[in-house]
Amino acid sequence: MIRAQQGALSIGPILHLNIGEKTNRLSFGLEAAYWNLEKFPAGLDVGMEFQKGAKRFYFEGQVGIGLAGLSFGPVFEKRKDDVIRLGFQTNTWANYFGGINLRWRRINNQKTFAPGLYAKYPFMFGFEDGGDHLLYIFNN
Repeated sequence: MIRAQQGALSIGPILHLNIGEKTNRLSFGLEAAYWNLEKFPAGLDVGMEFQKGAKRFYFEGQVGIGLAGLSFGPVFEKRKDDVIRLGFQTNTWANYFGGINLRWRRINNQKTFAPGLYAKYPFMFGFEDGGDHLLYIFNN
Protein backbone atom coordinates (compact mmCIF):
# COMPACT_ATOMS: atom_id res chain seq x y z
CA MET A 1 0.00 0.00 0.00
CA ILE A 2 1.27 3.49 -0.86
CA ARG A 3 1.00 6.39 1.57
CA ALA A 4 -0.12 9.81 0.40
CA GLN A 5 3.46 11.02 0.00
CA GLN A 6 4.43 10.79 -3.64
CA GLY A 7 7.03 12.48 -5.74
CA ALA A 8 8.61 12.67 -9.13
CA LEU A 9 12.13 13.02 -10.43
CA SER A 10 12.83 14.06 -14.01
CA ILE A 11 15.88 14.74 -16.14
CA GLY A 12 16.34 15.95 -19.69
CA PRO A 13 17.91 18.28 -22.24
CA ILE A 14 17.11 21.98 -22.67
CA LEU A 15 17.66 24.40 -25.55
CA HIS A 16 17.27 28.20 -25.33
CA LEU A 17 17.68 31.19 -27.62
CA ASN A 18 19.28 33.80 -25.33
CA ILE A 19 18.20 37.24 -26.51
CA GLY A 20 20.41 39.77 -24.79
CA GLU A 21 20.93 43.50 -24.96
CA LYS A 22 23.93 43.04 -27.29
CA THR A 23 23.92 39.50 -28.70
CA ASN A 24 21.60 36.55 -29.39
CA ARG A 25 23.03 33.06 -28.79
CA LEU A 26 21.80 29.51 -28.52
CA SER A 27 22.49 27.55 -25.37
CA PHE A 28 21.98 23.90 -24.52
CA GLY A 29 22.03 22.09 -21.23
CA LEU A 30 20.76 19.43 -18.89
CA GLU A 31 18.18 19.93 -16.14
CA ALA A 32 16.96 17.69 -13.31
CA ALA A 33 13.89 18.35 -11.17
CA TYR A 34 12.28 16.94 -8.02
CA TRP A 35 8.56 17.40 -7.35
CA ASN A 36 6.75 16.77 -4.07
CA LEU A 37 3.25 15.82 -5.18
CA GLU A 38 1.80 15.17 -1.74
CA LYS A 39 -0.48 18.23 -1.39
CA PHE A 40 0.52 21.24 -3.49
CA PRO A 41 2.94 20.52 -6.37
CA ALA A 42 6.20 22.24 -5.43
CA GLY A 43 9.77 21.26 -6.12
CA LEU A 44 13.36 22.10 -6.93
CA ASP A 45 15.38 21.99 -10.11
CA VAL A 46 19.07 22.21 -10.92
CA GLY A 47 20.64 22.69 -14.30
CA MET A 48 23.78 23.30 -16.31
CA GLU A 49 23.69 25.39 -19.46
CA PHE A 50 26.38 25.91 -22.10
CA GLN A 51 26.57 28.79 -24.53
CA LYS A 52 29.42 29.99 -26.73
CA GLY A 53 31.66 31.92 -24.31
CA ALA A 54 29.58 31.16 -21.17
CA LYS A 55 28.65 28.36 -18.79
CA ARG A 56 25.82 28.56 -16.26
CA PHE A 57 24.69 26.58 -13.22
CA TYR A 58 21.32 27.28 -11.60
CA PHE A 59 19.12 26.14 -8.74
CA GLU A 60 15.42 27.06 -8.59
CA GLY A 61 12.35 26.58 -6.46
CA GLN A 62 9.27 25.78 -8.54
CA VAL A 63 5.50 25.50 -8.28
CA GLY A 64 3.11 24.13 -10.85
CA ILE A 65 -0.45 23.08 -11.41
CA GLY A 66 -1.25 20.62 -14.16
CA LEU A 67 0.61 21.52 -17.29
CA ALA A 68 2.06 24.94 -16.30
CA GLY A 69 4.28 26.43 -13.64
CA LEU A 70 6.75 29.03 -12.41
CA SER A 71 10.27 28.85 -11.01
CA PHE A 72 12.78 31.32 -9.55
CA GLY A 73 16.32 31.09 -8.23
CA PRO A 74 19.99 32.00 -8.38
CA VAL A 75 22.17 31.43 -11.42
CA PHE A 76 25.98 31.38 -11.54
CA GLU A 77 27.65 32.33 -14.81
CA LYS A 78 31.27 31.91 -15.88
CA ARG A 79 32.22 33.77 -19.03
CA LYS A 80 35.51 33.28 -20.81
CA ASP A 81 38.29 35.29 -19.10
CA ASP A 82 35.94 36.61 -16.38
CA VAL A 83 35.07 35.85 -12.77
CA ILE A 84 32.01 33.82 -11.76
CA ARG A 85 29.00 36.12 -11.56
CA LEU A 86 25.83 35.64 -9.50
CA GLY A 87 22.43 36.52 -10.92
CA PHE A 88 18.80 35.49 -10.76
CA GLN A 89 16.39 33.99 -13.22
CA THR A 90 12.72 33.22 -13.39
CA ASN A 91 10.86 30.85 -15.70
CA THR A 92 7.35 30.12 -16.78
CA TRP A 93 6.63 26.93 -18.66
CA ALA A 94 3.98 24.71 -20.18
CA ASN A 95 4.64 21.01 -20.55
CA TYR A 96 4.23 17.48 -19.52
CA PHE A 97 7.18 15.39 -20.73
CA GLY A 98 8.27 18.01 -23.26
CA GLY A 99 7.47 21.66 -23.37
CA ILE A 100 8.16 25.30 -23.94
CA ASN A 101 9.91 27.60 -21.51
CA LEU A 102 10.16 31.38 -21.19
CA ARG A 103 13.14 32.47 -19.09
CA TRP A 104 14.14 35.92 -17.85
CA ARG A 105 17.65 36.26 -16.42
CA ARG A 106 19.62 39.13 -14.90
CA ILE A 107 23.36 38.82 -14.28
CA ASN A 108 25.70 41.76 -13.66
CA ASN A 109 23.02 44.30 -14.73
CA GLN A 110 22.54 42.51 -18.08
CA LYS A 111 19.03 41.34 -18.87
CA THR A 112 18.34 38.31 -21.07
CA PHE A 113 15.10 36.86 -22.38
CA ALA A 114 15.45 33.20 -23.39
CA PRO A 115 12.58 31.27 -24.95
CA GLY A 116 13.30 27.56 -25.10
CA LEU A 117 12.31 23.94 -25.58
CA TYR A 118 12.98 20.95 -23.37
CA ALA A 119 12.14 17.31 -22.74
CA LYS A 120 12.05 15.42 -19.44
CA TYR A 121 12.15 11.72 -18.63
CA PRO A 122 10.07 11.19 -15.45
CA PHE A 123 10.52 8.74 -12.60
CA MET A 124 7.35 8.65 -10.48
CA PHE A 125 7.44 7.09 -7.04
CA GLY A 126 5.62 6.69 -3.74
CA PHE A 127 7.08 5.66 -0.42
CA GLU A 128 5.78 2.40 1.04
CA ASP A 129 4.54 2.37 4.62
CA GLY A 130 7.97 1.25 5.84
CA GLY A 131 9.49 4.24 4.09
CA ASP A 132 12.75 2.43 3.40
CA HIS A 133 12.54 1.94 -0.38
CA LEU A 134 10.90 3.33 -3.48
CA LEU A 135 8.07 1.75 -5.39
CA TYR A 136 8.46 2.73 -9.02
CA ILE A 137 4.99 3.30 -10.38
CA PHE A 138 5.64 4.97 -13.72
CA ASN A 139 8.59 3.02 -15.09
CA ASN A 140 7.63 -0.58 -14.18
